[in-house]
This record gives sequence, structure tokens and C-alpha cells, in this order.
Amino acid sequence: MHGVTTQDTTARARRTARALPCASSERSERGTPLLWTSAAVIGCLVLSAGRRPASGLALDLPYRLLVREFGRGRVARFEDIDFPPALTHGPTRRFLRETGLPEDAFPLATDDDGMALPTLAEHYGHVVPTGAAGHLVRLGRLPDGSDVVLDGPTGTVLTWHPCTASLRPLTPDVSTLVFTLWLLHRAAAPEAVAGFEPT
Repeated sequence: MHGVTTQDTTARARRTARALPCASSERSERGTPLLWTSAAVIGCLVLSAGRRPASGLALDLPYRLLVREFGRGRVARFEDIDFPPALTHGPTRRFLRETGLPEDAFPLATDDDGMALPTLAEHYGHVVPTGAAGHLVRLGRLPDGSDVVLDGPTGTVLTWHPCTASLRPLTPDVSTLVFTLWLLHRAAAPEAVAGFEPT
């Protein structure tokens, strides 16, 4: 994979594990629960709507919506060559090709290390203590050190933390994850909070 050996990847994984303390920082206390709460609310709204668009995902989001919010250079769209074989869910692959994923949209930090959408096992050098690691596709990291991952066959979005080696569901699919990031970014925009600032 782009000239990266298993030994290099394992070394990087050990450095990453040392750099991610199990204790939460102030930034993680602000960012991660906010994502969880927002994702839960959006997930409930989507479920209550009771319909699924033709895309096969919970929401149809156009590429231009992300570009308008994050900027053209801050939205990554992927090609088939960027997907690991584990990512077999067709609607998710199509969404990542056509709509994309915002880059470093707090609280999700994406990686730019030359390895496009690795599995969790590839990212951590095949030392992840979970049988599903080969089916989990890593999208990025949260401030508390959790990895945001896609279940390759179903497209469900989960989190995995290297300190606990446990999986937790986050959003029903990638469209609800991206919409949550869009909503949080929109809410943090200066024009969105201007009415709350003292005059």
C-alpha cells in the first residue's frame, strides 16, 4: 500500500497508541459528546421519517452542500481504487465517490498519510484485538482517541477505542455522519452565533 510495510504500519500504530491517552482532554470532553448527542438526535429524526431515499442511505446530500459549507478543497471524494475490498456496501461507496467526506470537520479528524481509507487492521498494523478489524474501514479519529469506522458490508458507522477495544454504534450510515458534521460546523459558524453575541 503506497510503499508502506507492515513493520512501518505497526510502528506507526504504537506511536499512535502512545499519543492517544485514555484520559479525556478538555477538547475531547467538548467535541466527542457533542457529536454523540447530535448524531443520536439526527438518527431519531431519520428513523421517525420512515422513508429511505433512492440512494439507499438515510439522507441524500449533494456534493455542493458540503463544498458551500467546508470549501471545495476541504471535501474529499474517493475513487474505487481508494476503497479496501472490505467496503462492499454499494450505497456507501457511491456516497463517498459522489458526495464525499469533509476533511478535518471537528470533531472528526481525518488522516492524510498517503493511505486512502484503510481498514482498522491496516491502520494499526494488524494488531487490533477484534475479529471484525478486517471488515471495519477507518474514516478518522475523534478528540477522545476513538476511531470512526464503517462496517464494510452494512455501511453502519461505529466508533472503536484503542484503550478499550470496544465498538459502539454512532450513526446508521455515512450520510447521517456527514450531515451531523455539517450541522455542527454550521452551528459554529460566526453568522450562526452572531445573534448570541453581546452588542
